[in-house]
Amino acid sequence: MVLKNNGLPETTKSELLSKLMLAWDGQWFLKVVEEFGLEYGLKLNTRVRLAFARIEMRSLLEALNKKRADNFEEAIRIIIYYCREVLNISSQHEIEIVNHSTTIKVTFCPILENCRRANLPRYDQACLGCPQLWQEWLKTLLPEEKCYVQAVKQMGRNDEFCLLYFF
Repeated sequence: MVLKNNGLPETTKSELLSKLMLAWDGQWFLKVVEEFGLEYGLKLNTRVRLAFARIEMRSLLEALNKKRADNFEEAIRIIIYYCREVLNISSQHEIEIVNHSTTIKVTFCPILENCRRANLPRYDQACLGCPQLWQEWLKTLLPEEKCYVQAVKQMGRNDEFCLLYFF
């Protein structure tokens, strides 16, 4: 594709930026692992990812011209929107929301796939901070509410799919 006067289409730019963001994160992680070892890389990567989670949701709330999510259901929908539309992660999410409890089933995780391609001695690192990541997102979207996330199943731990339970 040759660039035209207007440059790349918006969808192409969005997809490219998402792909590059994941690649940057992956390269950063791999270089930390090379330098300091897998366990230290996992620990540091989780800390950085959780800190970035707050920035993601505050930025998205600002873009939505909101101070916080209106309720738990909206918070979950904002997170799913963010994963699909902003991060361009085409994970499959099956959501069931009942009152303040939710289960989310994830049948494809591009982060896990990237971990497998890196040929590290183990690839559960995609799962290590995942429940905490969702919890951090929720805490940012609903600062006055207590929300907890439990991973019931995780593909990085040899389950067929991921199953997250929110309460």
